[in-house]
Amino acid sequence: MEALKILIQTMETMVDAHRRLLDLAKGKITILVDGNIQELQSHVYREGLCVEEIQKLEQIRKQYVQVYMEQKGIQADSFTLEELIKVQKDESSRARFTKIAMQLREIIQEISKLNESNQKLIQASLSYIQFSIGMFAKKEPAIGYGPNAKNRYSNMLDAKI
Repeated sequence: MEALKILIQTMETMVDAHRRLLDLAKGKITILVDGNIQELQSHVYREGLCVEEIQKLEQIRKQYVQVYMEQKGIQADSFTLEELIKVQKDESSRARFTKIAMQLREIIQEISKLNESNQKLIQASLSYIQFSIGMFAKKEPAIGYGPNAKNRYSNMLDAKI
């Protein structure tokens, strides 16, 4: 049952990694509101490292789930956490996996909500930037006559003084 112990440890490490990702998502809100681009770049880099760690843990999890299920005599290409819980005869292992599954679901849902909120903040910032640029770059009326007349754009920054 060594595979089961490694699997449980891996899953608990995944919960910790997801919690760190959640903390980073929470911190990103303040950075976006402040508009600190350098801090945002650093923050996104740390998020990337966290996601890489989660992906590595997921590969380890898949590997040990496969080994464990083969030890139980069950063959398939992949298994869900729910399937793993169903084959547990030991009540403590079943309870542990159920708790881990619940924690992961809650954390992932919260990360999704924060990411949606952060995306809205980014969209609002982009809208403001586009509005600001629009204030400086206004469209002039068409110059010339007929269908070959072209629209020209003037820009306050291009104006001669």
